[in-house]
Amino acid sequence: MLSVVSHVSGDATNSSLNVVHEWVQIEYDWPSDQIKDNYTRRGLYSPEKSHLSGIDVYKDDIYVTVLRMTPAVPSGLNKVVVKNGKSLLQPFPSLQDNELGNCGSIQSPFSTLTDPNTGLMYVVDVGRTWRGPPNSYAPCPPKILVYDLNNKATLVRSHELPESLAPKNESILNDLVLDYITRDGQVARYAYITDIGSVQIIVFDFLTNKSWSFRHDSMKPDEDRVINFNGVNNSELGYPVDGIAMDSSFQYVYYCAIGSRRLYQIPTSVLRDPNGDFAGHVRLLGKKVSNTDGMASGQNSIYYGALTLNAAYKWEKNKDVAEQQVPEGRVTLATQTVVAQDEIKLVFVDSLKVDTEGYLWFTSSRAQKFFTDTMDWTGASGSNYRINKVFVGDRSYLVKGTSVVVG
Repeated sequence: MLSVVSHVSGDATNSSLNVVHEWVQIEYDWPSDQIKDNYTRRGLYSPEKSHLSGIDVYKDDIYVTVLRMTPAVPSGLNKVVVKNGKSLLQPFPSLQDNELGNCGSIQSPFSTLTDPNTGLMYVVDVGRTWRGPPNSYAPCPPKILVYDLNNKATLVRSHELPESLAPKNESILNDLVLDYITRDGQVARYAYITDIGSVQIIVFDFLTNKSWSFRHDSMKPDEDRVINFNGVNNSELGYPVDGIAMDSSFQYVYYCAIGSRRLYQIPTSVLRDPNGDFAGHVRLLGKKVSNTDGMASGQNSIYYGALTLNAAYKWEKNKDVAEQQVPEGRVTLATQTVVAQDEIKLVFVDSLKVDTEGYLWFTSSRAQKFFTDTMDWTGASGSNYRINKVFVGDRSYLVKGTSVVVG
């Protein structure tokens, strides 16, 4: 049994928290009013159905995903733009590229990850909506898409996952990390993807176009799935493996279930082998301060939302490696530090990314209200969706070169 004393630090303040964009309801940048009216008449647009989820940053642009739980969400992948002082979501690469029911288009993307070294955006697409009239749109196969942001967002890769691995009526591709194998690699070789529908971690090899997966009890929710959450007692977050992170040397992957506080580590050498002994190498590191949705990988720390605390935290991994005087394969979860906390602005921290300039970006979305149909769309309770950033002095695990940024 693992016994870990976790030290929680509260030395961070909200002095550097910056709400970059916020909405009561998500608003889109439509090509024309006529197209907006057409989508509305056809039941393809209803403002209350759009729920902000994933975030990605590249150079000066912010990209977000919107959960496509019903057909009434016009675009799952979007770029944030500002027009006439209003923050809008511009369908990306275009509205047509998000056409529902066209399996060659983006259907239901949960997350994206843009490699700062190459400008390649990796998108995981569930392939279907979750709710709505039965059989209104036949499900498409889950797929991985790759766009070149340095070349007019050209689609350079599209790979459908086989039904035997990711059943299109069950699989929900949620989040991903990239593996270069070594720091001097030129392009990502593997993607590791959490699948909360089939409760597995999927591996995709970009060189061979082959994919496989691993399943383990550590990916399931446990006794910590029942929490006290924003004044609601005994709320159940019974969701499995979701958050995933990678160390900057590409030796270890870290993951957690939403319905658990436990953080696990698995060597990438195991994941790269379709016959790898997952059960024999997975390792429990300890418990996080709270249940977590998304995670993000820096070069020094791993960042995560603390759902019960209305906060974003970091595990100072490199510090613990040094203080415990052990290699990363033996480190335990000890130093957890609050990065930002706010009882109003940071309700349900969802998706996080570390950029190249020392900032942590993350969404907060009041998801617990959206999923229980109790969201206040009038604005009387303030903004429901926010894109936030805070300086952390770290860089994305993918960035080559120095890991420390001076603010």
